[in-house]
Amino acid sequence: MRIPSALASALAVVAAALPFVASPAHAQHRIRGVVRLGAEFGGEKLGEFQYSDGSTPDVVAGAGLLVTAGGAMGLWARGAHSLDAQLNLGLKYRTIPAATNQDVNWVRFPVEGLLFYRTPVGLRLGAGATVHLGNVLSASGDVLNARTEFQNTPGLLLQAEYVHRKVAFDLRYTAMQYKVSDGSSSTLDASSIGAGLSFFFGR
Repeated sequence: MRIPSALASALAVVAAALPFVASPAHAQHRIRGVVRLGAEFGGEKLGEFQYSDGSTPDVVAGAGLLVTAGGAMGLWARGAHSLDAQLNLGLKYRTIPAATNQDVNWVRFPVEGLLFYRTPVGLRLGAGATVHLGNVLSASGDVLNARTEFQNTPGLLLQAEYVHRKVAFDLRYTAMQYKVSDGSSSTLDASSIGAGLSFFFGR
């Protein structure tokens, strides 16, 4: 079942932000900052360029480097078990290797909202939603000159991470489709798998 983009995006942001707004004052000290650096792979190939040496770098919808920053807050805890809400804002970037006659860059600004269950052994299991804002692919050079904009289509996030003190190592899966903003019905599979390293700040 497809959910309208605007509605799904609003639900994702509200669900992640609500605990920060509605929590009682005595719970505010449990908010921690978090910065994550990750790399993602996968998705449908949009284009391919051939260099003079015969190599062919691909432009893949789900691939890119991802940097996010945000906050995580404990909602519930019992013993060594806990439930956290996390909201992240970031930048996802993809390019092709440098060439003298062609330049391709893909920039997106992800907004992520997740709920995490933390186990006694430091494993956090999370699920949530993401939407990629300002999603634009730009190409300039002898092979291709184009600018493609994509709609703010929401996607599903699943993430598992191991937390040691204030550092976490994670694996994540993103299920997402991009839709071109030119009024056509063209879609592109932008699903991906990735790995990342997070750093937590505060208590």
